[in-house]
Formats: sequence, C-alpha cells, structure tokens
Amino acid sequence: MEPIVREKKGTTATIIPFTAERGLQGFDANAARHLSLETLGKSGHVFLSVWHNTTDGFRLCDGSGIIVAVNKAFCALFEVAESDVVGKHFTEVYAGGVDKQGLAAEYKQMFDNNEIKPRFLRRYQLHSGKFIESEVMSTYVVDEGGTKYMLTQFRDVTRERAALRALEESERRYRDLFMNSPMPMFQVTKDGKLVNANKALVRLLGYSSFYEMIEAEEGKLIYVNPEERTMVNHTLETRGYVIRAELQLRRKNGRILTVLETARAVRDEQGNVIEYEGVIEDITSRKYMEQKIQEYVRALEKSKTELSELNAQKDKILSILSHDLRSPFSSILGFCDILIKEHSQLTEEERIQFVQYIQEAAQDQLALVNKLLDWSRLETGRVKLERIELDLFEIVEKSIRSLQGLAHQKGIMVLSTLPHNVTIRGDEQMMLQVFNNLIGNALKFTPKGGLVTVELMEEQQNYWVIGVRDTGIGIPEADLPKLFKIEEKYTRKGLHGEKGTGLGLPVVHEIVLKHHGKIRVESKVGVGTVFILTLPKSCTYNTTNVLVVDDEHGVRVLHSRFIERVAPNANILHASDGKEAFQIAKEYHPKLVISDCDMPMLDGHDFVKLMKEDPETKDIPIIIISGHDSHANREYLQRHGVNEILTKPVIPEQVEELLRKYLFS
Repeated sequence: MEPIVREKKGTTATIIPFTAERGLQGFDANAARHLSLETLGKSGHVFLSVWHNTTDGFRLCDGSGIIVAVNKAFCALFEVAESDVVGKHFTEVYAGGVDKQGLAAEYKQMFDNNEIKPRFLRRYQLHSGKFIESEVMSTYVVDEGGTKYMLTQFRDVTRERAALRALEESERRYRDLFMNSPMPMFQVTKDGKLVNANKALVRLLGYSSFYEMIEAEEGKLIYVNPEERTMVNHTLETRGYVIRAELQLRRKNGRILTVLETARAVRDEQGNVIEYEGVIEDITSRKYMEQKIQEYVRALEKSKTELSELNAQKDKILSILSHDLRSPFSSILGFCDILIKEHSQLTEEERIQFVQYIQEAAQDQLALVNKLLDWSRLETGRVKLERIELDLFEIVEKSIRSLQGLAHQKGIMVLSTLPHNVTIRGDEQMMLQVFNNLIGNALKFTPKGGLVTVELMEEQQNYWVIGVRDTGIGIPEADLPKLFKIEEKYTRKGLHGEKGTGLGLPVVHEIVLKHHGKIRVESKVGVGTVFILTLPKSCTYNTTNVLVVDDEHGVRVLHSRFIERVAPNANILHASDGKEAFQIAKEYHPKLVISDCDMPMLDGHDFVKLMKEDPETKDIPIIIISGHDSHANREYLQRHGVNEILTKPVIPEQVEELLRKYLFS
C-alpha cells in the first residue's frame, strides 16, 4: 500500500500520494511549525520537490520511533543507506555514547502528548566514528487514515560550529592574553572613555577593579596634561597608530606616572575610527634614574669645574704667598748673619736696630700665617661657632676701646651710634674680630682729624644693617671686587706705612657668611669708605621661620611667594642644597621645611635622613616636592619620616593648604 499524507480541511480531505522511494519533505525548517496542514496539502508537488532536492536531512517516524522514510540528504549526513534504516528505530542510526533508551522514552512521551521540542543543537557520533553536529527541528503530519507521524529535519552545522568554536577559542585566548598580560593594556572610545582595561593597568593606576576605575573620573584615562591626549588622538586619527609616545597619567591617589603609550585606531567597515586600543609601559622609575644620573653627571661636572677653579685659586694663592712668606726670611737671615759675623764691629745702637728689623719681619710673618690659618679654618668648616645672644652695641664698644689708643695716636675720632639691643646670635670672638678688622683698616687709611663711625643704617623686619664708615682716602673702584677674594690678596700700605696681609677682609667675609649675613663695600676716592654688614636679628630665631630648599633660584622664589600669601610675617630662609639646608635648620630651627628631592651635592633623600637622625631637627615637619612619583621614592621618604610628598608640577592651592596646616596648627 502506498503511504500517503492526509491533511484535514473542514469535513473534506486532500490526499497527497507518498512512497518511501519518493520520500516526503514538508517545508523549510524555519516555517515548519507555522505552516498548516491545509497549506501543505495544497502544495504537495512543492512539498515533494523540497523533500528530494534539499540539502537538509529529513526523517519520518511513527509513534514508536520506527523510521518510515528518509531523504537522500539524511542518508548522506548520517552515512547510511535508506534500506538500512527504514523500518528500524531511529536510535539505531547513532553509534555509542547515546542513551538510546532515554531517547526512545522521550520520543514516546512527546509523541503521545503531541509535543514539539524547540529547535535545538545535538552532536551525534556515527558508526564510522565520525562526529557531526546538527540543528534539529520537528513537526507532525497525518496520513489519509489519520495516522500521525513525526517529521524531523536535520541541518548539518558541523563546520559552522567548528568555526564558531575556533572563533570563541581565539577570542578566549585574546581575552586571556589581554587580561593576564604583564603589560598594561586598554581600549578606549575616541573621547577617552574606557571600554576595557586589563589587570595590569588597573593595578598601575591604583584601583582595586576595573569597575571602580570606570566609575572614577567619568571612566576616562586621566592624562595630567590634556593636550597630550589631544596630540595622541590626532596622530591616531590621521596616521592610525602611535608608537612609544611619552605621556603622564594620574593615579587614583594623585601620584603622577610617566609612561610610554603604543596604540592603534580601530575602524569599522566604513573606515571610521570607533575606538583606540594599546599598551602602556611605566617608565617612571627609569625616568627618575635617568634624571638622577644626569644630576650626578652635572654634579660631577660642577665638581670638576670647582676643583679646577680651586686648583687655579690654590696655585695663585701659593704663588702670591710664596713671595710673602719667603721675602721676610731674607731680611731676618741677613740681619742674623750680620749680627753673628760682625758682632764685635757693631755698635750697640746698630745691634738694637738690626734686632728690631728682625722682630718687625717676624711679626709680619706671624700675622700673615695667623690670618692664613684663620681663613683656612673658616673655609673648611673646622672652626666651630659658639653661638650666643650678642648685643652688637657691646661688641662694637669693646672693639673701639681696644683700638682707642691707636686712634688717639693718629688723631682720629672713633665713635659708635649703635643703640642698645641690636641683638644677633653669633660667636662673640669672631664678631669682635670682624669689627676690629674693619675699624682697624679704617684707622690705617683715615688722615689725622678724620672720623670713623659705626652706625645702624637700617632696621629691616628680620635683619640689622650696620655700617662702618670712615672719612679716609677711599678705595679705587677697580679694586673694590678684589677686597674679599683670598686669591687677590689685595693690600695697600696705610697712610703711615702700615703693612697689611691682604687676608683680613677675606676672613671677615667668611665670618659674616657663617653668621648667615652679607657684607659689601661702597667707597669714593678722597671722600671715604663704608663697609655695610647685613646680619639676621636674634628675634629671627623666635619668629616663624620657613626653610625653602631647591637648587633652582626661580623655584625658591615661587615657593616663597606661596609662603608670603599664607604667612606674611614669616621669615623665609633659602638653601640651594641639602648640606646647606641642614646647617640652616640646625641654626634657625624652622617651623617647616619645604624641599626639592633632586638636588646636587646632597639630595633630598640624604637631607631628610640627616634631619631625622639629628635630635635638634628630627621633629621639624618636612614637605618634599619631587619630580618623580615612583613607589620606591615615596616609600623611602615615608619611611624616613617625611610628613607630606607632593609631585611636580605642584598646585598652588595644595601647597597653601599644607602651609596653613603646619604653620598654624
């Protein structure tokens, strides 16, 4: 009997002949669940044409799961002959690894309840050992006798699924590579919003997760200088890539990182840029080390220059002093020789005169040696200043008293108009030496009837300005720059032939510098000379002192302006390196230190270490302003007790806030 499929339409039926040889194919799989049997019946010839010509496999089974018919595509897909499967249970087509009883039971339940499984994917193993993957869809049909069958369509998706898995594997590997790469990687939109960031980038920027990162700062990579991002975006837009562009990024805690960015533009099918992706290399530590090396090189070059200058200075001093040190011995030895060889021939008067010559030469020699030793000890720091509270009124009075006899002898008036309580902190003997030298020099070059005065020229907020003035012969303008230079050994005979060593004023200059003061000279030939001393008041030690340390003068001025805004009455002290800063800190005990980190000679690290190890300075708050924000740098400074660490370029408001915190707390 030829099997047929019957479709009911009202009370009538249209009968479509069906044979196993011709097979049965209803419709496209996507429409299978939607086509009515009525439509199928009206299009029987189309139905059979699809059955024979489709590339999808079709299988018709009865209520027990016995295969009634299959098409050629089914046989090709499952590598079976039609005669081998028709009349057998559909599970016989599958090889091992399949729960055939379970499939049969499931089929029976579905058939009895008229259920249809939604489209699904299933992997089959054939008897040849081959595996195939198929998209499976089913529907029901009935024959002219009302017998129901299940029509199942099999679409081969083995290659598509293999390609999809390969793509997914590739994407998985890419994701793994992206997420686990030790190099920070990112994907951003054109306006800088983060699409993705790997773990390395999240850690680098100081966040705990990518989600925290995209919630901060509107989810953008934070460029310290926005113009750098504009430049990089322009290059990516026009050229399509950028290689090792040096940029600065800001971490969550505000620290600045120097990085190299290598990125490319991602375009859509129309060639429009849709996003950027790239990698970042953190070179903060490297930049820090490069700068340190450059600083060391500059320091070495500076030391080389200074050593060359000192060597030249030494040679010049030695050439000058060799003459002055040797010349008196000619006189001394000569008169000694006469006294020894011609003793009996000399009168008593001659012998006394020759001994006086020897004494005078020896005294000059001793004065020269003493001055040289004084200068050497001051220059090399071997003299320890005993700082006490001094009233310059008393120092000057004492100096005048010691020189009053000489002044009276020369017919010169010496007086002081200094008021009481012109106080400084200093070494009494050294300050007495300063005024003895200046007043003594004035007496040498002031004619009879002249006047030498010590006066308070000006009282500044934190300094005394004192003048030692005479009405002497003056100093030629061309000689003024030579006065304080040891290598020049500038000297002139006094009005009465008094000799000088040429070392007194250089020693005075060194003493004044040791007292954090300044000395300068003004003179007019035939009118007189005034030496002007600027010395810090002792009350400066009791005011609000702030020490600014930086090897760049401009930076010191800038930070001083910040301090003046916050504390107009503060006394601002300056130092150009850590060594000088440490000495000033011990001397003035500032309330706060603001210091650069990268300095020649003694850098911020060593300066901080000295400060915190010394009992006198260990409690002074220190703010370090560094051009590098590496973890190692910050960890070192924090470990050694730095109170605050700022990264260049500093924000004025941030500096002023810290100044208020430490100056007024």
